Amino acid sequence: MKKSLTLLCLSLILSVSALAAEVTAVKNGRVMVKLQGAEVHPGDEFFLIDSVTHKKIGIIRIKQTKEDRAVADVIKGRGATGNTLQAKGAGSASVAKSKTAPKADTSRQQEALNRASTPDEEASVFDKARDMSFLRTLKNSYGVLGQYGMDTMKPTIKENPAINPPEQPELKGTGLGAGGFYEWVLTRNITLRGLGMLEQYNVSGQTNKNVGCKGSTHCSANITYLSGYALAKYYFTTNQLRTWAGLGGGFLIAMSKSATALDENQIATNQVLTISAGGEYQLNRKTFIPFSVEYVYFPPSDTVTANAILFRVGYGWQ
Repeated sequence: MKKSLTLLCLSLILSVSALAAEVTAVKNGRVMVKLQGAEVHPGDEFFLIDSVTHKKIGIIRIKQTKEDRAVADVIKGRGATGNTLQAKGAGSASVAKSKTAPKADTSRQQEALNRASTPDEEASVFDKARDMSFLRTLKNSYGVLGQYGMDTMKPTIKENPAINPPEQPELKGTGLGAGGFYEWVLTRNITLRGLGMLEQYNVSGQTNKNVGCKGSTHCSANITYLSGYALAKYYFTTNQLRTWAGLGGGFLIAMSKSATALDENQIATNQVLTISAGGEYQLNRKTFIPFSVEYVYFPPSDTVTANAILFRVGYGWQ
């Protein structure tokens, strides 16, 4: 008799503790549970209890917890707003243990949950906030970039137009660069990036004219620029992988130069236009890896046309 009374009291205590937690939203085979001080863990299973008939109508398995909220999968039966929870067994590790004092919740997620006016809105807030490992909004940022460039140039070689027409050999090459950037957020999806680079522009190739490039058939141009760029970017996504496209321009100052395809005295500064596409992979809420591919257009002159394709990757902070 004494043993029966003990089991009955234990059952009542577990039942009361379990009934404190309540389902506040149901969506796509999942339920949102307001724990109200109960302690649960991912993997714990509970019976769903109908608030009117007090009968078991389903079984749920806790998937994720956050502050005083939990989201669970309905693995059997059905769930409804207002259902309460009951542990599946007295000896099970899934019994919800009451905390001595509910933890004060001042997080942004909790504030958003409190503002939600419908169960669907509440579930949506939880879904959006469940991964807090990266930023879902843009912030001012800065970082460093490395660059690999594929350069192309077509100089106009004029030996003697009265005898031979001008020739435009296609010169190609690669160059490296490095620099830093700072990025300002203008709107929810638009930013402006300022970028400073020390970069190479290297091309070489052959011409058919025996004296086309300062007495040689081998033409080349090797220039090191100190460059400044401005780039307006539009973000298509702001998830962990943020993707964007952009337009901009740059001002290039020649720091060193060596050329047979061009008159070195005419190599001083250049203005360029750029079209870019890229992304940023967020490592966490503070750091990310920026990467991009960029087409650089040099306005043509009477003696040369040129362009470049740049690949950039780096490390950033926000």
